[in-house]
Amino acid sequence: MTAEQPRTVTDHRHHWLVAAGVIAVLTLIGGSGIALAWESGPTHPYLLGAITGFAAVSATTWRTFQLARTEVGPERITIATWVTVARGGALALLVGFLVVPQPDGVIAWMPGVLFALAAAVDAIDGAVARWLDCESKRGERLDVEVDALTIIVGAVLAVQYGVAPVIFIAVGVARYAFVGGIRYRRYRGRDVHELDPSNLRRALGGAAMLVIWLALMPIPAPPLSRLLAWLLLVPFLLNFTRDWLVVSGRLAGSH
Repeated sequence: MTAEQPRTVTDHRHHWLVAAGVIAVLTLIGGSGIALAWESGPTHPYLLGAITGFAAVSATTWRTFQLARTEVGPERITIATWVTVARGGALALLVGFLVVPQPDGVIAWMPGVLFALAAAVDAIDGAVARWLDCESKRGERLDVEVDALTIIVGAVLAVQYGVAPVIFIAVGVARYAFVGGIRYRRYRGRDVHELDPSNLRRALGGAAMLVIWLALMPIPAPPLSRLLAWLLLVPFLLNFTRDWLVVSGRLAGSH
């Protein structure tokens, strides 16, 4: 091991510890605001859920930083990446609602607000990266992973609240199943083809964020939310199926 390698590992750990600290501070600040607005106060299950969410986001950040370092070597942590890290605070607090009944009163708005914060900042970090010309593999990977966590937590909550059909969970699981399938093919020594760029893929991802946000807000009636969920579900899963056919070599991608 060279002298450079220990320093790189140390930098990696330092960056992760700082990122975890930022997520923890934002989670505590947001949690304090929720506690003040929650008439009866947050329950112990909610607090445990939020702590679990913090652990999941922190672990995802660690793994993402590690993979990026392995792929492209040491990178400085950019402003855009910090913006992505900040989304983790809202996401951790959102996870807490998975283990409690659907709230009422003022707190009924909180799942939608937290999801909006975690999802809307997605557009900001990408814009910041392009504006400041500070795009990095670390930030790119973390952005994708936080998106995936946000969508699966939001999809499960929407189903839990009865505003989306049970099969809507597939929207949150789709990316993990897709990545798992690719890893399985590589493990079996099978070819994995390059996935072509797609504006439709990006549009459907944005539509998923919008539909889940509307479902978690207390304003739209449940029948409307369920209709929107179905309208998204069909093209979303069809597009994932098409992408799988491309990476598995059964369908030629468009270039």
